[in-house]
Amino acid sequence: MIEQTPSTEIRPESHRLEGVDLLRGLVMVLMALDHTRDYFQDGSIDPTNLTQTTPALFITRWITHLCAPTFALLAGVGVRLASDRGRDHWAMFRYLVTRGLWLILLEQTVVKLGLFFRPNPSLLLGLVFWSLGGSFVILGVLLALRAPAWFDGLLGLAIVVGHNALDALSPGVGGVLRPAVSFLFRPGVVGLPGGVTLLVGYPVLPWFGVVALGYWLGGTYRMGARSRRLLMTTLGLASIALFVVLRVSRSYGDPSTWQSGGDAITSTLSFLNCTKYPPSLQFLLMTLGPTLLLLAAFDGGIGRVGEPLLTFGRVPLFFYLSQWYVAHGLALAAAWIQGQPTAWLFVESLPVKPPLGCVYGLPAVYAWWGLVVLLLYGPCLWFAAFKRRHRDWTWLGYL
Repeated sequence: MIEQTPSTEIRPESHRLEGVDLLRGLVMVLMALDHTRDYFQDGSIDPTNLTQTTPALFITRWITHLCAPTFALLAGVGVRLASDRGRDHWAMFRYLVTRGLWLILLEQTVVKLGLFFRPNPSLLLGLVFWSLGGSFVILGVLLALRAPAWFDGLLGLAIVVGHNALDALSPGVGGVLRPAVSFLFRPGVVGLPGGVTLLVGYPVLPWFGVVALGYWLGGTYRMGARSRRLLMTTLGLASIALFVVLRVSRSYGDPSTWQSGGDAITSTLSFLNCTKYPPSLQFLLMTLGPTLLLLAAFDGGIGRVGEPLLTFGRVPLFFYLSQWYVAHGLALAAAWIQGQPTAWLFVESLPVKPPLGCVYGLPAVYAWWGLVVLLLYGPCLWFAAFKRRHRDWTWLGYL
């Protein structure tokens, strides 16, 4: 399954917080690793299937699990920072609704073309842009209703903690309302009238819970830096500790429990192998805990060494849209240069299944990933400078 983690920044360039951009840039680079792997390895091998994977492949995939939760959390933080700088409730409502619908439109057009390299009007995607775009719309409604930040955060916490109670529902629940159930609660493939297929990988409700928590977390930037870092560190460590307790007890928070294997490595991988689709409570504790620790560590910057990450973090939507075309295009060029078939790269669905001559080992995948990031750095640097020079161009806020 594809890991996707798009931009959701909402704040003026002059008010940027360096730690937020650093973390966003870091997870963006990690995300590119997962998407590069989609086109350079055999897609029939599931990195999280312990009967197929290797420890190195599992960890490669597991590290990228940080991406989607981090971007959802930072999306909420960005909304709160914009709101706290004086935008009235109706202005925020209009911005969030239009921003959310724009993300959903991009997923059906620019993202889908980058994924498949062919138009596919009979397929609708309900991936990360749907989940974050839908979350923006919901949060915009709450802001228009003047819901206090503590209420939004409490609602997000209730959703994150409680949505696993729906695990016991039948997979076919919903009947004629099944598309709505998939959109809101559970991933699935749904047939729509006119021969259209809807692929929902990121149902909106669990991810909205993370965005709402981020909206509450954004209020901590009113605190002093030392107090804020202490709070984030405490919350991060508490999240990791609660994950360990729930995972060991096999009690609640994930539909699949871990199993003790024949060796320590297999047992450890099983322990870490939480459910992402939809994101379980244990998955979110496992990923948001490190995210909060990194956010505290990056608060205030990390010096010149962090400048490339800052560049990527300041133009995340540009990076996100571009990296599909760069990774996919490199795979096409590599196959063509080697005289291998290329039809498999013009696909209707993922994961792709390349011919044997186009399958690379993990070390080569890391090399291709490095090339993807290197090729993106120059354009991202240019676009970041372009946005700084044209801060008065309102429409650039949507890019």
